[in-house]
Amino acid sequence: MKTIVLCANYDKLDQIETVLKSIYINNNDVKTYIINSDIAHEWFVNINYFLEKINSEIIDAKIDLNRFNELPELKNANMAKIEYGKFLIPELISEDKVLYLSNNTIIDQNLDSLFAIDIEDKPLYATVDFVHPDKFNMDVMFINNIYWRNNNIGNQFLELGKHYDLVDAQAMINDGFRVNIGKLPAIYNYQIGIGDPNFEPVISYRYYEDAIDDPAIIQYPTSSRLIRENSSKNLSKKWWSYHSSEWSEVITHLIPNRLDKKFDKEAIIFLNYAENHGAEELIKRLPNIHFNIVSRVELYSGLDILTHNGNVTLYPQMLHYQLKSIIEKADLCFDIDYGDKDVHFETVLKMLDIPTFAFSDTQYHETNANYYVTDSMDEMIKQVNKLPANSPKKSFDDIFDISVKPIDETLDEILENNKSIIRIGDGELDLIYGKDIGYQHFNPQLAKILKDSILSNHNPRILTCLSDIFTNLDRYNEIRGYYAFGVLPEYSEFFRKIEEKKYSYGSAFMSRMYMCFKDKSKSQHYFHKLRKIWQDKDILIVEGEYTRSGVGNDLFANARSIQRIICPAEDAYDEVDEIEEAIRNEAQNKLILLMLGPTAKVIVNDLQDLNNQMLDVGHIDTEYEWFKMGAKYPVPIGKNKHTAEAAYEYLGEENDPQYQKEIIMKINKKEKP
Repeated sequence: MKTIVLCANYDKLDQIETVLKSIYINNNDVKTYIINSDIAHEWFVNINYFLEKINSEIIDAKIDLNRFNELPELKNANMAKIEYGKFLIPELISEDKVLYLSNNTIIDQNLDSLFAIDIEDKPLYATVDFVHPDKFNMDVMFINNIYWRNNNIGNQFLELGKHYDLVDAQAMINDGFRVNIGKLPAIYNYQIGIGDPNFEPVISYRYYEDAIDDPAIIQYPTSSRLIRENSSKNLSKKWWSYHSSEWSEVITHLIPNRLDKKFDKEAIIFLNYAENHGAEELIKRLPNIHFNIVSRVELYSGLDILTHNGNVTLYPQMLHYQLKSIIEKADLCFDIDYGDKDVHFETVLKMLDIPTFAFSDTQYHETNANYYVTDSMDEMIKQVNKLPANSPKKSFDDIFDISVKPIDETLDEILENNKSIIRIGDGELDLIYGKDIGYQHFNPQLAKILKDSILSNHNPRILTCLSDIFTNLDRYNEIRGYYAFGVLPEYSEFFRKIEEKKYSYGSAFMSRMYMCFKDKSKSQHYFHKLRKIWQDKDILIVEGEYTRSGVGNDLFANARSIQRIICPAEDAYDEVDEIEEAIRNEAQNKLILLMLGPTAKVIVNDLQDLNNQMLDVGHIDTEYEWFKMGAKYPVPIGKNKHTAEAAYEYLGEENDPQYQKEIIMKINKKEKP
């Protein structure tokens, strides 16, 4: 029999019942202890009447809260001293394996595989905390109760809390066990929020949310936020489905579908401010349309009244990668907010041919075939009702007809046909559009060269590569939102020009083949194939001052020899003539690898009179470091070298003797007159 423990008092009874229903809808043979001080025993008797039919029970584990008088209040306002009851598990519970759950979790799968895990080597197993990846999250703990009993763990923690004033129980347990915590698979604690209404999703969370497709245990924000969605996965529906289950349904393992009402159409409203023209009236007068109200900010609390209608879901603090799935299912949009418009969002609406309805005092642009502007609510509703019942939908895959080879085919072109490559990413597009980027100021001559390399480069020795973002964006992690609502709409006019050329491009991700992918299982194969390019070859690396590719790792360990030309870390294009002259002087029979941002593209084009193969492989070292680390999201790699996506402190000299030996020339940035 499986053993589960919850700690809660009567004030959390509604949440506890929801957790219990989720457990028993998905599991038989479960004994659940509820550590409490004030829940009436009759409540347990009533539920056990049902649970005996599935060989299960809940047990009333009463404690005296006076035992915790000397312990501090927990700093989380949603938690009370009853939470310290988890430390009494060794004395209250006789079973050897115990799963502790906080009262803001649900079980969404059978737990047989979890209880089959051998935990005898550790006192505790848990999942990594998404906000603090160096810690474990203690809202789900798989406890080795033999170890806890034999080592008096519970009382040790109570003493620790008393003397060290560790008012955060999670910090207490992490501190108490140090590194002696086993790691559970992430499916056993999918953390979709931290309960802070002002929560700004940290970078780890943006990547974390994609990590689990089918979680077994889901941890929610505080119950007060369950009326809203801060995820596009509609996980609050799961909570409320379990919540609304009758106990007669629970023991037959039936999850009711009361929340899955079918609507005629899906509408989207984008709000950055609460002020709008007629949202409440539209929602009431169009009951057969489901309204998805999304915002990048925390929505004004007064909008919660809209959820009184059964056809509304609020999505506050919505990030672009979450918004993608919502907008692709939208049949129409209401442009009725008075605030500043999101230009990229409006462009996406046009690219996806989503009919948009606005009032004359809220309209963003001129009326066209798919953008309707009216002066009255009646007229708007009349126009909406004229929409066909089953109009076809476009996805982001349908917007541009641009051919980009997969990474494998791109690498094959390099290996088999000795192609040189130029990689064009969003930084180069910024420069083409007249913008500065972090390490290169705008230069009109540079911008023209970059543009021509995309639209007019017919040199058969060069394979021009673009970011592979025109189909199947969902293979990427959260960066797909940046492409969907940033790059694609911002540069849509230029992409139309590329489309007209009907060229076939390589993949710019041939040197960025790890971090951006949700499924990273192919990365090892890509790196293996990439490293074949310089196997037993003499290579000349041309890189920025702080790039230091291959230093501290084995990326180029299979090359016969390495020489380096070190260039300015910023505005390298200002010194392009000197850099090219240096390459000409040192190029004899060498494979030339360039990690020099936009300047690398110019060099590959300019030096085609040489017989050398030249590869623009910027960022490859960072990707390789992350791959070797198994990093789940961009982190500084240390080792005294630059990481483009992660903050870093001042980088000093690299004193590695081998690296210094490989440097044959250093080109410094010249002072402008």
